[in-house]
Amino acid sequence: MPFFLGIDGGGTKTRCIVGDESSQLGAGSASSCRVQKVGEACARDSLSAAIHEACVQAGVSPRQIAWTCGGITGAARPEIAGVMRDLIGSVAGGAVEVVGDIEIAYQDAFGDSAGVIVIAGTGAIVFGRNDAGATARCSGWGPAVSDEGSGYWIGAEAVRAALHAQDRGENPRLLNELIAGFGAQNFEDFIVLVNATPPPDFSTLFPVVISEAENDDPIARNLLSRAGRELARAAEIVIKKLFDGERCSVAAHGGVFSNSEIIRKNFAEELRTRAPRSILLDRTVDPARGALQLARWRFKGCKAR
Repeated sequence: MPFFLGIDGGGTKTRCIVGDESSQLGAGSASSCRVQKVGEACARDSLSAAIHEACVQAGVSPRQIAWTCGGITGAARPEIAGVMRDLIGSVAGGAVEVVGDIEIAYQDAFGDSAGVIVIAGTGAIVFGRNDAGATARCSGWGPAVSDEGSGYWIGAEAVRAALHAQDRGENPRLLNELIAGFGAQNFEDFIVLVNATPPPDFSTLFPVVISEAENDDPIARNLLSRAGRELARAAEIVIKKLFDGERCSVAAHGGVFSNSEIIRKNFAEELRTRAPRSILLDRTVDPARGALQLARWRFKGCKAR
């Protein structure tokens, strides 16, 4: 009996699912395996930990895996895909395929059907496919120039908004929380840190913004509302390209959505305004599950040849 492995390698964590031809047998998780962020050694350690945990639950050895599909953030770049393929292959047996993380999320949300998926975690991207097989995307071009509505964008915008409030003499509470969130000693230290080269990981401030929004901080609440609207704007672009006024299904996934009711509410409201014929699905998307399904299909296709 062949065994298969699906990997969701995001910017924050790594999730793995081991299964046979019809069932899920085990799951594992670890910290991020995004090699651009943590380096090859740490990426391999995270992959190894998550894969071994899933295999222990499944009662199989990693070397018994017949086919692995890994959906990895940044895998659209061939050099990143190649490195990740080698790292996974050093742990798991069988064939290894590396695809973009958006592909495995879409697979779990829609399979072969048409639809649009909006992913907002550390980064943000929208991807869609229509019944004719045409595809389109929006955002996801990196935190320096894109990814509006992402955790990174929210953190960076929070710093900007808090500093503007400080300039107006408002002495915002959010600014003090952001300083503490970055572990800065004082305001001056904070300014040096946020302007460092390379820049800090602003996505680590996302929980601070969430916490302050829950405490009714107006800057934080306004920023999360903006994030929801930005994500809906990006979804509208893809919907217009692919569906031209026709009905379409939309799925939302990622930590930004799951951690903020304000973002979910504003996203849904803005989407209804911008794309009134869209249908926002109440569905939990599991990219690792999508990767597992792709591994099964690729194996069957290879055997059929």
